[in-house]
Amino acid sequence: MAEIVYTSRYYPAALAERAIDIVVGLMELLIALRFVLELLDAGAGSSFVGWIYNASETLVAPFQGAFPSIVLSGGYVIDLSAVLAMIAYAIIGWLIIRLVAFVFNSA
Repeated sequence: MAEIVYTSRYYPAALAERAIDIVVGLMELLIALRFVLELLDAGAGSSFVGWIYNASETLVAPFQGAFPSIVLSGGYVIDLSAVLAMIAYAIIGWLIIRLVAFVFNSA
């Protein structure tokens, strides 16, 4: 009877790509939570909402002022800077993953 041997292989490119994807995904999640909380007019007095606003402020700051925020009746805010930040970070993350794949596959 033949014995089945399982071997695991180490793929550094795949590990790097997953790590980058996780970091970009967490950044996107923070910005998306910020967008939804601002849309629903959540008060920063809550510790969770305040933490989300503070944690995502540095991510959204480079895009502040690029587009005006749309204020709807009832205090609801559509923050277009957050949307722009999400798009930009998704593109930057994709470019970094492509660069990592290129570097590891050309070596």
